[in-house]
Amino acid sequence: MNFEIISDIIKNDKQFNFRDYYGYLSNKEITWKNYNQLYPFPKENIISVLYSLARKHNICTKNVHHSICLIQRYLGLVEFNNYRVNYKKSGNENINSKKYSDIQLSICALNISCKLNNVIWCKTEGFKLIVSTYFSSINEYQKYEIEFLNIIRFYLTVPLISDFVGVIIDGFYLNDRPTTESNYNEIIDFIYYNPNQFLTKPFTLIALSVLCITFSINDYKLLKYYIKWATNISNYTYQAIQIEVDKIVNTIFKDKMTLNIFKDQIWLQNSRE
Repeated sequence: MNFEIISDIIKNDKQFNFRDYYGYLSNKEITWKNYNQLYPFPKENIISVLYSLARKHNICTKNVHHSICLIQRYLGLVEFNNYRVNYKKSGNENINSKKYSDIQLSICALNISCKLNNVIWCKTEGFKLIVSTYFSSINEYQKYEIEFLNIIRFYLTVPLISDFVGVIIDGFYLNDRPTTESNYNEIIDFIYYNPNQFLTKPFTLIALSVLCITFSINDYKLLKYYIKWATNISNYTYQAIQIEVDKIVNTIFKDKMTLNIFKDQIWLQNSRE
């Protein structure tokens, strides 16, 4: 990121140090990108369950994004630990000795994410009902949650695309752009629905591409302007950002995903021509 340009734009009385915060996110970006390339993300049916639970219980989908990453870490660490136990021919019990269903895994991960983000889902009647439906008792659920946390206890902090988008918007005072938040949130939802296609890339690249689409959603002619802007404030070339923008757009229409922000917007289809 071009900090010289940022320094000219950010006010002296900014409440947080943008340079330090962005540096922190960049460090996390490298670590998480490397991890994403090592282990696969959850299967599509697990991701679908997470989004369905969030919609039904009015949970912000940022918790779903977090849950997807927690499950990925869980599955990766279980795989690693099982391999290590088998390699050493230890008498220890296999760490994944009890098989939990996809929906049980989804409920647990989403509830942990909610707790970490101060969303009180576990106290609601809806949560109690869903636990009683898919677990034999609340004690069984609590035992599973402890096992889950025991495996990922050192990996709970997860950088998200929305963190990068948010810090760029705050750093450049872009909150005055019309329909910004609702638009980029829906695009990010789509990206996390297809994590294997997108989350192995640097998060800054994805975040800038999301913003380019968001800011030009009402006028396709502005897209080139915003890609050039993203190029100027970053270390990415125009072509790199253009490719990522096209990938996001084309995959949405290839998969026939319906997002509210794209209703009556034909420029996305035209951009492929």
